[in-house]
Amino acid sequence: MSLFKDLFRRLRLGWRWVAAQFVVTALLLLAGLAWTRLPDKHGWQVALTLVLPLLLGISALELQAGTVRVFADDDGKRIKLVWGALSLLIWIALGAAAWAVLDWCDDQIPQWAGYLNSQASAHARAKLFTYEHLYLWMTYLEWVFRWVIVPAKLVPYAATSAQWGWRLPWRGVMRFLWNWRWWLGVLLAALLAAELPSRLFAAEPSGSVHAQIWHVVLKLIATYLLAVSSWVLLLSWLAVLFDRQQPCARPDGISELFKGLNLDRRWIYLQFGWILLFTLANRTQARFSGDHGWQAIVSDALGVLSVLLLIVALAVQAGMLRGLMGDGGKRVRLIWGTLAMLIWVVLALAAVILVETSKSQIAQWALSWLVVPVLILPCAAASAQWGLRLPWRRILRLLGNWRWWLAIVISALALELVDFSVTAVIATQTWLAELKLGLASVLEMGIWVLLLGWLAVLFNRQQPPAEEALAVIPAADEPPEPSNQASVKPDLPESS
Repeated sequence: MSLFKDLFRRLRLGWRWVAAQFVVTALLLLAGLAWTRLPDKHGWQVALTLVLPLLLGISALELQAGTVRVFADDDGKRIKLVWGALSLLIWIALGAAAWAVLDWCDDQIPQWAGYLNSQASAHARAKLFTYEHLYLWMTYLEWVFRWVIVPAKLVPYAATSAQWGWRLPWRGVMRFLWNWRWWLGVLLAALLAAELPSRLFAAEPSGSVHAQIWHVVLKLIATYLLAVSSWVLLLSWLAVLFDRQQPCARPDGISELFKGLNLDRRWIYLQFGWILLFTLANRTQARFSGDHGWQAIVSDALGVLSVLLLIVALAVQAGMLRGLMGDGGKRVRLIWGTLAMLIWVVLALAAVILVETSKSQIAQWALSWLVVPVLILPCAAASAQWGLRLPWRRILRLLGNWRWWLAIVISALALELVDFSVTAVIATQTWLAELKLGLASVLEMGIWVLLLGWLAVLFNRQQPPAEEALAVIPAADEPPEPSNQASVKPDLPESS
């Protein structure tokens, strides 16, 4: 069956949900407009003002989740519709955050265009990199991000989440994002649902007032039909392309990552509990630093507690790594694994101190945040498992894996972004600043846990398959073949 035949087959089978998209969406929009006109004089009116948006949101989520599920093939592992609808909230929140960033970029385009125009040469500023050209190019780029890139990235995750919740086929979705047919479909939908209606309303009004009112009404109806039709066709096209993908024989790394984190969740809970306790002890110690005797005693006690927490942190790291990397069969005890990790921690600190002598800040950052973690973390993780009897071949194969280097780069940039976001509140002592600092600590710990989980996934993949690891067992000796010589039998006397 061709792609387009499959597309229209799914639309025909789900015609009830297709009709609901046109009818129910219009009713939800009208109810939303009526909600803005509700008075708040009586108590029931205030209650209705609070409850109605919740009901409208739930109805919209159920409508979208049901449409996605009716278009897709049922593999027998779907979750209930209500949970699939609720799982859409996280993707809607991500889309809203992306649109907020794009709105900010839209406001900054005039300033950016003027700055880039001022930095160009006189000839380029007059011919190519004019203010009008730069403004137009950045406007087009912002439009592509808003209507093509962000929806093309989020809609597949939201659609699969509506069916399977958080048990997403991550590798299948990532492979799907490389399908050029999907991007072409998103581009056509954006042109029909966003660009074409803007052209309809760009014309100058003409005729009588009555005619202009009818023109606006017809344009609004055409815009609504174009938007809903494009959305329904896009969801059906997504189902066609996604269901035609071949399933992966090997589980993807993201699924292995979250599976390992789920199995090792107790140690992860200890990680987050430790960072919260350590942050609280440090902030409390800063509060009690004073000239009074009792304040000094409390501050010293909290300082000792912080040192003890640092020692506990090393044991927690070792326990979490041992849980993520699995039982190798010959691993040492937790105390010896913790002490073996301490050796690599000392080496990392010594390397960072030596790097600080460099005059180039870029070289310092690259060596401290990229090179040292890339080299030290695999050795420390293996030491937590096997002490000093390290599998050097597996470690060297991991060091040559580009995914490990990419994970270190992404983690370093994410940590820098978190540090930059809280730099402005360090000097203040308000409760909001304290909350931001605590949140930053939790985010940093989350980045650290994900990095160690990914390290365990890549490290376990360096292990040879089980059939190759088994020793060759010699075949048992076969019984000797019977001799070819005829056996000599005594002559028996003939019977009379």
